[in-house]
Amino acid sequence: MKKIDINWTLYETLEKYPELEDVLYSLGFEGVKNPIMRNTHAKIMTLKKGIEFLKIDKKKMKEKLNELGFDMDFD
Repeated sequence: MKKIDINWTLYETLEKYPELEDVLYSLGFEGVKNPIMRNTHAKIMTLKKGIEFLKIDKKKMKEKLNELGFDMDFD
C-alpha cells in the first residue's frame, strides 16, 4: 500500500499522487480542481486541517483510499 501522511499539504499529496485528485474532490476537497486554489491554498492546507475544517467522514475517506491501494493514519 502507498502511504499518505495526514500532515502533508494537499499540494504535496497531489504532487506525489496526482491520481487522487478526483477522489479528494469527491470526498469534499473541492478546491483541488481549481488551479488557483491548488497553487495557493493547497500549499498551506494539510490533509488533517482540511478533514477537520470540511468535516470529512474519516471512515469513508479511509475506506475509499484503501480501495485504491492507499493507507493513511488519522492520529
